[in-house]
Amino acid sequence: MTTLTRPEVQAFIQQHQHDDWQKLLLGASRYPDLPIREIAQQIQCGQKARTKLPHWAAQPGVLFPSILSLEQSSSERTAYWKANLMQGDRYADLTGGMGVDFWAASAQFKRATYCEQQTELAELTEYNFTQLGRNEGITWVKGNGMNWLEQSTETFDWLYLDPARRDRSSQKVVQLADCEPNVLEHKDLLLGKAADVLVKVSPMLDIDLAVKQLDCVAHVYVVAVDDEVKELLLHLRNAPQEPEITAVNLLRNGQEQRFSFRRSEEQSHTAPFSQPLTYLYEPNAALLKAGAFKRIAQGGLYKLAPSSHLYTSEALVPDFPGRTFRITAVTKADKKEIRRWVPEGKANLTVRNFPMSVADLRKKLNLSEGGNQYLFATSDQRQNKLILITEKVHATH
Repeated sequence: MTTLTRPEVQAFIQQHQHDDWQKLLLGASRYPDLPIREIAQQIQCGQKARTKLPHWAAQPGVLFPSILSLEQSSSERTAYWKANLMQGDRYADLTGGMGVDFWAASAQFKRATYCEQQTELAELTEYNFTQLGRNEGITWVKGNGMNWLEQSTETFDWLYLDPARRDRSSQKVVQLADCEPNVLEHKDLLLGKAADVLVKVSPMLDIDLAVKQLDCVAHVYVVAVDDEVKELLLHLRNAPQEPEITAVNLLRNGQEQRFSFRRSEEQSHTAPFSQPLTYLYEPNAALLKAGAFKRIAQGGLYKLAPSSHLYTSEALVPDFPGRTFRITAVTKADKKEIRRWVPEGKANLTVRNFPMSVADLRKKLNLSEGGNQYLFATSDQRQNKLILITEKVHATH
């Protein structure tokens, strides 16, 4: 790190921040006095960070640990969103990493502690916080967060941890018991030190299984960004009621789609069914991960079929947590019929509860990709195979 902080190295990084880092690497012999391999990595990371971490990328002097660390870190958008769940006097992040989540959350508290057992990474994060002008009220712990917590005499308003989801052979793991630290083993310690604990877990984790295993989940948050599930968060508390599950989709226009429910409501709710009406609704990825398949069918919304997870209505339902379409025709998977409604032979195609893949159906219907029409291949409640020809309804706000 000390090499990269030299003034001439920092000046070189700033001067070449928009250059092709691979070409720079190939021409390393032109700069014998500079650590070009490390510089190229910083330029590569900086370019990737412009979208994911714009505030960090815009700050001269900030250094990135590696492209892998950057890819695995939270985005500024999700870090800010998480931070707004928490506030108070004392906070600790037990798995600090490169510090993006800590950077957002620490601003919500008077005093905050960062823990990271990788010494080099911890030192880099502390250095970056100086560059970002964020050091007041922060304690830096270079060591195992759980060991530090066990020995600490302090209590906290909130604790946060993002257990490592790779095993000793660097293979990805999903289950709570396979992650480090193991929250199942440490939940009593965590809840003995703080009233509220937020845990970031694998988006692939089975929500109901995690709730059952932990038996202390007060709230579940499924967070998607532009319809891709990025984070699954568990809010732990002592003696909670049945947890509320909130599905959130953060949109690129700055807005968010949100829907909250409880699993018992989903299980007891009877979803009404209907043939396709005027409008079609496709739930966002967060809602599908959360499992609100029946509960969302209310207020004039009907399911097309038990397993289709597509919804329809006569009147437009505003602010649906997903995409909304106007149905222009309902037909069968016949090339001539489709060409009648899609004369350009170009459309966006989605398959839901239909016996063919998108690729096979596109080939059968002789459809190229793109255009302004959206075709949904699906089944109704009587298992009739349908093609719904639609146009997207854009939000008016």
